Amino acid sequence: MIAERRLEKIREEVLKLHDVAKRSVEICLEGLRGNDEIRRKLEDLEMEADIIHSDIDYDCVTFIALFQPVARDLRFVVGMMKTSSGYERITDLALEVGYYYCYDEELLSLFEEMRKNLLEMFKVLEDSYAGSEVGIVHMLKRHDNVVDECYEKAIVYLKNKCKVEPVLVARHLERMGDILGKIGSTVVFIESGKRIWIK
Repeated sequence: MIAERRLEKIREEVLKLHDVAKRSVEICLEGLRGNDEIRRKLEDLEMEADIIHSDIDYDCVTFIALFQPVARDLRFVVGMMKTSSGYERITDLALEVGYYYCYDEELLSLFEEMRKNLLEMFKVLEDSYAGSEVGIVHMLKRHDNVVDECYEKAIVYLKNKCKVEPVLVARHLERMGDILGKIGSTVVFIESGKRIWIK
């Protein structure tokens, strides 16, 4: 059926955007030491994310206009628009992180712990897209809590040093965790119609 094919196309586009956002998080900390090649890759990923996000929005709005979906299909389309926005924002934040500089090993260690947990959150979401909702809320909360704890440690560490860029790196990485938690909430809402908060 035409409607199902269009929904599958939207799903595939969101999975592609998920992958782009994940790749941007994987490499963003490499830019902190002034790696211009990584910064160019982050710029390319951010541009790719913008294009995919725009395509998803167009496809979702077109689907709503053509098929006037209700119930699960409407939740899916609206949820995919929100999810797409979240992933696109993550690539923006990763690009910003890559533009900063940091040579403080203690901070880099905290940032690495944050990145590790963000990538685990991406993995939880990948599993949920493949049909496994087992523990999604608990697992996303657990990883987001670690990201939040690292953020708080970074802020305490930086309090006396007054270094602005590392504070922003910590904030952006923490924000990515919040966005991934919101995406997880959307996945649960699409499947069950239940509103949950992962924070």
